[in-house]
Amino acid sequence: MIRGDDTMFRPRWLAVIVPAGVVAAAFILSGCVNVKAPEQINVGTGPHHPVDASQVPPTKTHEEARQKLAEAYAEIRYLQSKVADLEKDKKELKAQREEWEKKYKKLKDKKGD
Repeated sequence: MIRGDDTMFRPRWLAVIVPAGVVAAAFILSGCVNVKAPEQINVGTGPHHPVDASQVPPTKTHEEARQKLAEAYAEIRYLQSKVADLEKDKKELKAQREEWEKKYKKLKDKKGD
């Protein structure tokens, strides 16, 4: 056998790859392979926080899954915006409370004299 001639290797590889592909396709088409979302997904590198995937909506096509994912990301962006607004309101209310506490303390000190 000459090193530059790989015609001897081609039939061996085809004899292995083609049957493996046929078997894999048969499993997929016969329904032996079932892909389902995991019940828990660990997120992050620190202490793992379980994610509840039991309410993931079933989808029939890849495009439908993309659409559901886009809707979920849109909702996440909306909720992040609401959280930012609430954080802003919280800071404003805290500043108002501190201002009222200072006024109350001044009045109390003034009446206490």
